[in-house]
Amino acid sequence: MAVISPYSRPCYVSHVVNDHTSICSLVEHKWNLPAMTYRDANAGTLLDMVDLHHAAFLHPPKLAKPLMDTGPGTIPPPGSVSPPPA
Repeated sequence: MAVISPYSRPCYVSHVVNDHTSICSLVEHKWNLPAMTYRDANAGTLLDMVDLHHAAFLHPPKLAKPLMDTGPGTIPPPGSVSPPPA
């Protein structure tokens, strides 16, 4: 699992076992909501991976320009599909 958020802990590797209901458990914990099911009531909250009080960065970093700035391509690429038999 990869946690991508301004609130995720940078360079952190969690050793806690979680599953997809851990996302529900985190939302329920953050906004003090009741559990929807038994599974998310007993799931981990992913709080070891995030710091909800301090964002690691508020603005995303600038990305490098692509190597080929040719604009959007054509799907499917020309010549990749043969015409139907006649």
